[in-house]
This record gives sequence, C-alpha cells and structure tokens, in this order.
Amino acid sequence: MGGVVWTVLLSSCLVGVGALTLARALGFDDVTPLAQLVSFTPWVALAALVVLLLSLSRRRWVLSAIAGVLVVAHAVWLVPFFVPGPGIAPGADGTLRVMAANVLYGRADARAVVEAVREQEVGLLSVVELSEEFEAELVAAGIEDVLPYSWTATHPTEGAAGSGMWSATPLTDEREGVASRFHQPSAVVEVDGTSVRVTAVHPHPPTPENVDLWTGDLALLRDAAHADPAPQILLGDFNATFDHSAFRDLLGGRFADATRLAGQGVSLSWPAGRRYPPLVDLDHVVVDQGMRVDDVGAIAIPGTDHLAILATVQVRP
Repeated sequence: MGGVVWTVLLSSCLVGVGALTLARALGFDDVTPLAQLVSFTPWVALAALVVLLLSLSRRRWVLSAIAGVLVVAHAVWLVPFFVPGPGIAPGADGTLRVMAANVLYGRADARAVVEAVREQEVGLLSVVELSEEFEAELVAAGIEDVLPYSWTATHPTEGAAGSGMWSATPLTDEREGVASRFHQPSAVVEVDGTSVRVTAVHPHPPTPENVDLWTGDLALLRDAAHADPAPQILLGDFNATFDHSAFRDLLGGRFADATRLAGQGVSLSWPAGRRYPPLVDLDHVVVDQGMRVDDVGAIAIPGTDHLAILATVQVRP
C-alpha cells in the first residue's frame, strides 16, 4: 500500500476516533448519533491504540503523536476500572447480595432467573421489562420461596415499561419512582439494622427519536436520588454507560458504579445471547457513598439480550 494511501487511511481513522473521544471528553453525548456511539468508547480506545501502532510502524510521526494523546486520554478513563477498591472483609456484617436482570419484554426464562437467585444467594432482585405474564411465571418457578416480598409495577400493553423487585426481607415505604414512560419502583429494605432504599432502574433508551426522553429520565432519577438522604442502592438497566455524561452526572460526588469500584475491569452486558460477546455496559449496580462492594459479576439468562449483573454490597462498612 502506497505512502499516500496509508496517510489518508490513518488520518481518516484518526478523525473518527478523535471525534468520539472529544464527544466523550466534553460530554457532547445528548444528541443522535453521539448518544448511541459514545456507548462504544472502550472499543474506541482499542481503535486508538491500533491507529497509534500503525502510525508508528509507518513512521507517521504527527499522526502518531495525535494518536498517542488519544490513547492516554482513554487510559485515564479505563485504568480506574482495573484498580480494586477496598472490598469487603470476610464475614463482615451489613451485606446484601443483589441481582439486576432485564428480561426482554418478559421473554426470559423465569426458571433460570430463580435458579440464579438460589445459586448466587441473592437477597434482593431487580427485574425490568417485567410483564404481568413473566411475573406469574416467576411465582410459578418459586421466586416467593426464596424472595417472598415484592413490589412490582407492570404495564398492560407495553412490556418494556414494567419493573419490580423481590426481597428476602420485608419491603417498606414503596414508591412508584420517577420516569417518563417506564416504571422505576423503589422500596426500603433493612440490612442488619440499616434502612436502605433500593430502586429498580430503567430509563427510556436513547433511541434516535427519543434521546430527550433518555436524558430526561436520567435527570429525574439523579434529582430524586440526590434529594433523598437515605442510604441507597440503584440497580438495573440504566441504558447508559459510564462514558455517558448523563450517567456520570447521576453519580455526582455521592454515588459509585459497583463495577468500577470493584476494579475487575469493564463489565459489558449488552447485547447478550449473540454469536459475539456483549459490546457495551448498560446494566449497573450503583451504590451510595461509603458502601463497599465485592463479588461483582454477570451471568447469562436464556431468552434475554442482557446479562444479569450481581454484586455483594456492604451498606455499613
């Protein structure tokens, strides 16, 4: 391949990588197509590294310098995901094992969800895209044998709008939550004497024609969470990644993403059940300041396009 062709090819790649990097850095991700493309920022980091190596191999020093700056920027964003936090001491009190699952309009395997709850010793389950039929299937599969207390909100016609939670201990102060179209119910659970508000999160997705609903839902959730002084755990399908400014605004200086806190790498959860691995991290467990996490991970549930995310949360270190 000729020298000019290499220069044009590498320059073109660098423009694309640079544009998405700049969008992530400046928070220009509330319009189409940036709202969708910023989800792939970890892959943009890989692309930046490839461009850097190719530029160096072809002795394109100016392009190499620009690509190097982009690689450094992505490293700053990615490295914290690989730095473990303090974790939870063995046998510590005040812990709650949580699981969040998007069940794809109620098409997931309810028995597999219940089996996962049993095997993972889950104490609090959040389910989004909950239909009335799937709720009945969970009950038939024995969810109430392990998590007898529940608070759900379903929609008779829109399967994506329903959400709910099941708990091993009583739920109190149930609230419907805030959202434009989807239910995001919350309730208080007692964890070794500490009252914790838990919210099943599911804002509207950033589809090209509804980015405003997505940003609005995340802003509503942010305002409600930060206005409540009670210790909180928010878990579910946020339809946003850590690279979205709206998600980082939701966290603010108070909340933390359990995956980033655990330091075990980026947890990619969607799309699942394909011939290729998940590409973006839409599903999160978000914990309040001072809380610790451990055993953060994800498992596949047949019939849905999201991995279920799990975490052990110490609500009172």
